[in-house]
Amino acid sequence: MSNLYFKNSIFLSVLFFSFFAYSQEIEEVVVTATKKAESIQDIPVSIEAFTAESIEENLIEDLDDLQEVVPGLISFKGVAGGVQYAMRGTGSYGVGVAVVGAIVTSVNGHRVNNWSFGEIGFFDPARIEVLKGPQGTLFGRNAVNGVINVISARPDNEYGGYVDVDMGNLDSTRVTTAINIPFSDSLRTRLAFTSYERDGTTRNLVTNKMFNDRSAYGARLSVDWDINDNTTLQFTTEEYVGDD
Repeated sequence: MSNLYFKNSIFLSVLFFSFFAYSQEIEEVVVTATKKAESIQDIPVSIEAFTAESIEENLIEDLDDLQEVVPGLISFKGVAGGVQYAMRGTGSYGVGVAVVGAIVTSVNGHRVNNWSFGEIGFFDPARIEVLKGPQGTLFGRNAVNGVINVISARPDNEYGGYVDVDMGNLDSTRVTTAINIPFSDSLRTRLAFTSYERDGTTRNLVTNKMFNDRSAYGARLSVDWDINDNTTLQFTTEEYVGDD
């Protein structure tokens, strides 16, 4: 009886140790925060990175969702247009063509108007990187408080795609779709599209019309061409259209 108890104790100890060791494994996330691919564990920068899987698991569709999972990040849409950001308690709260923000918003490392993230959100992303603190060395003098960089999904070698439709109150409808079209083993394309429609939330007592509605669209074309075994040319163009 004691021998059986001893064997069971050893078995449970080994099982617990294996489970504990497995739970302590850290998934390696490769980011391009320093303009080159590196493991997030090797970068001496305060950074939050979300892969496509974690974006889906955390239901991250726009800035409102992102600030829920990134400590220290605050964002909210300004009246009539634009987005206001704060990182670690400081930020730029002015909104307008003459106002320079202190947080850089970019797609694939190229700066975009912060309006696009506020109106359209993140569509067809492969990864989202949020860098905290001054990042002026690589992203320019306006990156005083940090950078929000969205890495878009690249084409792959298989035909396929998806369509996501979200509907809510105020006749809110968000549609996101993407399709892969490979032309050969070395030439691949990916087309992504998103739209966001919503009725207004506030009534103008003078005109009796609702405002602060949403009508925004975004499209992206990505092309990857394998020139040889060591070189790949990546082309991406995108367009955002919207109004309040």
